[in-house]
Parts: sequence; C-alpha cells; structure tokens
Amino acid sequence: MRASAIIAALAIMLGGTALSLAQQNAQGAVELSNGTKVPQNPSLSKLNLTNMQREQIRKAVLTEHNEIEFRLAATKSAKDFSPAVGATIPKGVKAQSLPSPVLSQMPELRDYMYVKMKDQVLIVNGMTNKIVDMFPETQPLS
Repeated sequence: MRASAIIAALAIMLGGTALSLAQQNAQGAVELSNGTKVPQNPSLSKLNLTNMQREQIRKAVLTEHNEIEFRLAATKSAKDFSPAVGATIPKGVKAQSLPSPVLSQMPELRDYMYVKMKDQVLIVNGMTNKIVDMFPETQPLS
C-alpha cells in the first residue's frame, strides 16, 4: 500500500513538472534542471560586418556557381523579390553555407548562410532566413 502512495505522489509531481514545462514553453523559455533558462526561439546576436569582412566573403563566394536563376520552377516566383536587410528570402530560394575558408577566419558566422541573387551577396540568418546584410557580388568594397 505504501508503494502505491509513493507512485501516486511521483505521478502527481511529474505531472506538475510537465505542466510547469508547458507553461514555460508558452512563455518562450525552458528551465533546465540546473536552473538555467534556455529560449525556445534563440536569436543570433546582431551581425556587424566590416567592409574588410564583406570583401573576404565576396571573394570567397565569387567563384561559387550558385547564383539564383529565375527560370527554374522553384525560384520563378522570386523573380520580383527585391532583396533588403530584414526581408525573408522567398520560398524556393535556398541559402548556402558560407565557404570553409570564411568560417575558419570568422567562426562567428557559422550560423549564417548566403545567397547570390541579383548581383548581390545576401547574408542570411540560418534560423529565420532573414537577410541580415547584403553587398554587391562583383564590385570590390573599399
């Protein structure tokens, strides 16, 4: 009889924990067993690339042959898209991982991706697909 009371008490405690976690999820964070709160929708810190860093990225991706072509069925709808910082890249446009040489020089960019579109290099938040920076693909930055 005593064991069943313990099991019932554990079930109630576990049910309360599950409810507590569900409430935290609704608020946007989960508390780990050590008390640390982890956001459910983590965001990357604001990206502040220098022109020198942009130039490194531009040179690294210039030789990549992955410019978005609007004649493909998946990307045709993106033809009228005007890239702008803060905009979400259109469906059908797939961002690429930044080249290894860039990531070895700038590891803080590991969560970012890029798209070459309309003669621009778009740096994209890999979690949200939002454009966080952009610069000309073919013109060197001074």
